Amino acid sequence: MTSVAMPRSWRARIDEWAVAMTPTRRRALRDGLIVAGVIFNATLLLIWGPRLYWFIDAIAWWQINLANLYGGMHDPGLIGAFRYAPVIAWLFVPASWVAWSVLIAAYLALNALALAVMTGRRAILFVLAFPPVLLELVNGNISIFMALAVWAGLRWPASWAFILLTKVTPGVGVLWFAGRRDWRGLAIALGATAAIVAIGFAIAPTQWLDWFQSLALASNEPPAPGVPPLLVRLPIAALIAYWAGRTGRAWVVPIAVFLALPILWLQGLAILTASFPLYWERARWQRPAAAGATRTPALEGSAA
Repeated sequence: MTSVAMPRSWRARIDEWAVAMTPTRRRALRDGLIVAGVIFNATLLLIWGPRLYWFIDAIAWWQINLANLYGGMHDPGLIGAFRYAPVIAWLFVPASWVAWSVLIAAYLALNALALAVMTGRRAILFVLAFPPVLLELVNGNISIFMALAVWAGLRWPASWAFILLTKVTPGVGVLWFAGRRDWRGLAIALGATAAIVAIGFAIAPTQWLDWFQSLALASNEPPAPGVPPLLVRLPIAALIAYWAGRTGRAWVVPIAVFLALPILWLQGLAILTASFPLYWERARWQRPAAAGATRTPALEGSAA
């Protein structure tokens, strides 16, 4: 069986760095990063907080209009435009029935729950000291939910449907299963998504056709200045996800998912929250998957 390995020179440098990083130095680096994160978050809230547009992306959920779901498809920069698959709108439509304050309270509570499921009692540390998490909460997007979907998707492949039906291109992370030769897991991830699309299309074909059109229009938008275009990032993300599967490095999959985002923003790094629990339980994923079989590990390690 062919394996995917990094160049020897890279491996030698990594080995040298690992030897140099004694436990004391590792703790110092960890503690320094935590302090830096706390300082950044405090600065963000105290100095920039009054100037920020809080929860700006959550407006899209609060203003869901099933009668004209993709009315803003021709204006990519339109605030409040809905961009996800129709089935996501059907699930989120209750958000448009409540007061704005209730929606935001529910959003924050669900994000806290997602963090707790992944990181256990360390969740508060991620809020306080991992800036992308706070930026994501301030912005009101779904990066933390995507992190949870990646973390859960390696256990229950159908969870990838959430990513494939929202941001779409980060679904390239399913190549983790291909790298592990876990064809059953790959089939479940793609099959569950296809089943949802098929059933949804049978219910409301016009909405799905509008969504497909909105994706085509969005793909023609130029990237932000200084950001590599998706056509460059997507193949790299695919290779990273595949390599992660071949080498049993589950913690690398969220990196591939982040790189494959249609639009790169700093708060999108909150997806990397999933890398931490996947690294903590790395021994589990280093065991190669049996051909054609998907293991369903128990929910252990997240609260470690």
